[in-house]
Amino acid sequence: MSQMTAIKNSEVSHLAFLNDVLSGLTKRQKTLPCKYFYDDKGAALFEQITTLKEYYITRTEFAILAAYAPAIAQRLPPKLTIIEPGCGSGKKVAYLLSQLVNVRAFVPFEISTEMLNYSLTHLSAQFPSLVISPLQGDFTHSLTVKQLSKETALDSHTNLVYFPGSTLGNFDPLTAIKILKNFHRLCGINGYILIGIDLIKSRHTLLDAYDDKAGVTAAFNKNLLTRMNNELAANFVLCQFSHQARFNEKHSRIEMHLVSDCCQTVMIGEQKIAFKQGETIHTENSHKYTLASFKKLAQQAQLMLTDTWQDEDGYFALCLLRPY
Repeated sequence: MSQMTAIKNSEVSHLAFLNDVLSGLTKRQKTLPCKYFYDDKGAALFEQITTLKEYYITRTEFAILAAYAPAIAQRLPPKLTIIEPGCGSGKKVAYLLSQLVNVRAFVPFEISTEMLNYSLTHLSAQFPSLVISPLQGDFTHSLTVKQLSKETALDSHTNLVYFPGSTLGNFDPLTAIKILKNFHRLCGINGYILIGIDLIKSRHTLLDAYDDKAGVTAAFNKNLLTRMNNELAANFVLCQFSHQARFNEKHSRIEMHLVSDCCQTVMIGEQKIAFKQGETIHTENSHKYTLASFKKLAQQAQLMLTDTWQDEDGYFALCLLRPY
C-alpha cells in the first residue's frame, strides 16, 4: 500500500467513524456500531475476555474443534477452497486445515489489511505449502461479495465458507439472513458453510459471560468512549458511564449498554450530545439460538442444516449448511 493510499483510507475511515457516531448518538435510543470496539486496545481487551472463566464461548468452540475436526473433515470433499470471512488470527481454521486433504487454497476475507497480513504470516508458517489468497472487502456487503466472487472465480468452484465464533449473533435477523445469502454465493457450486452459533442457556451463565467480575468486559465496552475521545475530539468522562449487560428475552439476545450515571452534555468535535441520567448507549447485540431457530434462519437464505457438532453441555454448536 502506498503512503498516499494509506492516508486516503485513513481519512475515509475517520469520516465514516464520525458519521456513524453522530448518527447513532442522535437517535432516540443512542447506539454505536460494535465494529468500532476493535482498535488496538479493544482487540487486546477482547483477547483477554476470551481467556476469562466466565467467557465460555472461545474455549468451548476450541474443544468442539479438537474433538470433532476429523469428523467434520469426513463430511467434506477433497480439493476445497476454504474461505474465512473476518479471518482474525487463523487459529481455529488451523484445526480444519490439519485434517483436510488436498485443500486447493485458503482465502482469508477481511476488510482490514492488518488482519489479512497477520493471518497470512501465521498460517504460512504453519502450512508452508498452502496457497493463501487474501481477499480484501466487507463480507456484509452483497454487491462487494458478488463482484469479488466473480472476479476471483470463487463462484465457479466448490468452496467451504468457514465462519467460527458467534459473530453472526452480533447482527439483527434480517442482516444475518443477508450475510448467510452472501455466504451462499461464496460457497460456490454445491458448496458448504461451517458456522459457529452460541446456544440459549441459563440467563445467569449468559450475563456472567458479558459482565465478568474482573471488569475486563466493562473496560472493553468503555474503550469505545476512549476511542471517541482520542480520534474524534470527544470529551467523554469515563467515570460518568457504567457498563451494563442485559438479556432481552423477546429477541433472545444479550445487549451491552453504556449507562450515563448523571445528566451531562458531551462534545464530539463541535456537536453537543445530551444525556439524561440513566440513558444508555446500546453498543452490542449477541443473539443466542436454538438449533430450530437457527435452522429457520438459514432456510430464509436457501440453506439447509445438515450436521451439527456440540459440546456435552449444549452451550455452543458448529453447524454445517448446504445450499438447497
